[in-house]
Amino acid sequence: MPKSEKRFEDVLVDDVFDSLVVKPSQVSTGTTIAPIIDQMLANPLSRKVYVTDAGGVYLGTVSTETVLRLMGYRLGVREYGSLSFLRFLMDTLKETAEDVMVKGRTVTRDTKLSSAMKIMIEDHLNDLPVLDKEGRLVGELSSLELFLAGKKVFEAKAPSVAPMNEH
Repeated sequence: MPKSEKRFEDVLVDDVFDSLVVKPSQVSTGTTIAPIIDQMLANPLSRKVYVTDAGGVYLGTVSTETVLRLMGYRLGVREYGSLSFLRFLMDTLKETAEDVMVKGRTVTRDTKLSSAMKIMIEDHLNDLPVLDKEGRLVGELSSLELFLAGKKVFEAKAPSVAPMNEH
């Protein structure tokens, strides 16, 4: 819960950092797909593994969807037609974190929680990497954790809505 009784719209990631931000799953560049899967299995609520350089600077994100797609190709579960054959060839050659990562949206401790939620909604994300001012990965803001701060919205008495006039 927020350190002070701010309105939800005014709460910063920093206000809830100790209670809502979790330790992120991360790997370094050059990591192959199998250890990435191990990281995902170790933290199943996240659904992502973050790729960082030797100094901890965020480089990109590997999602479970990406790994599932690669597994589907390798196992023959995902079919490909003539139009997607080139993509199939490109995907099956991907072997390391930097081959499959995407540069995702991020937040900092100074980001408003409501802004982080907006990013999650707009980009269909379950979590966001939290970076420090130097771009180093310091945590992960999970939507499940965000529910803890946001559920007050549903606990308050709902405003009454006037019925629509029927014509």
